[in-house]
Amino acid sequence: MENELKICGVCHKEVLDEYYFCPNCGNNLKEGEKPVSVIIQIGLYALAIFLPPMGLWPGVKYIMKKNKQAKIVGWIVVFLTLASSALTIWGIFVAFDTYLGQLDSLMIGL
Repeated sequence: MENELKICGVCHKEVLDEYYFCPNCGNNLKEGEKPVSVIIQIGLYALAIFLPPMGLWPGVKYIMKKNKQAKIVGWIVVFLTLASSALTIWGIFVAFDTYLGQLDSLMIGL
């Protein structure tokens, strides 16, 4: 079976239909599917939980994909990122409040 040819939209050279990038100019010809294997999901979820702001970028990238499973993974990553960010901010406020309470008790003792 022969590979079909198509034309690059940027340099107008013929390229094979199976190419993701034009070999002449490097133009993105078609978008590759994001992998959603279990290992990738674990990595994304860990990123969202332990480095909250960093989870938004891959989460949004997965939401923008056409693959339904990738969209679900993206929404989970965004949710975990936002929840982890909220818990981190709450923890900072609690720690700061505790610190100020200890300072107040030390100041009263002087």
